Amino acid sequence: MSESLADIEKILGGKLERREARLVPGLQQVDGQMAIYYQDDGRTTEKLLFRTLLDGVAERSATFGGRISDPCSVLTPDGDLFRAMICRGDIGGWRADVEDGARHLGLLLARFEGDRFELSDGRGYSLKECVVTFE
Repeated sequence: MSESLADIEKILGGKLERREARLVPGLQQVDGQMAIYYQDDGRTTEKLLFRTLLDGVAERSATFGGRISDPCSVLTPDGDLFRAMICRGDIGGWRADVEDGARHLGLLLARFEGDRFELSDGRGYSLKECVVTFE
């Protein structure tokens, strides 16, 4: 059984994002969600880092919604690697939880402000200076 892409999109109720047309999370604001980037310092696998990022948070602030790992990564000119995470629902709560978790692990966070990639330690880079990949 073979269905065309248009048929699949009709069933799903929306367009599927084409690999060659990927958008960098956080460059454009999307209502009800937040893109935040967390540092991958290489101490563990990408998957395990995402899972354990919030382990050190004693009391969770987020009351609803969730977070997902996005396949987008940003490498800064200084060699710091950041992985994208998308949070939905209680944005303020998720932001607080991720900030607490990163602080507990000694990791930096980053976000896009316009076309600048701003790190939590005060450094910032133009998007053109960074290497963006989708895995």
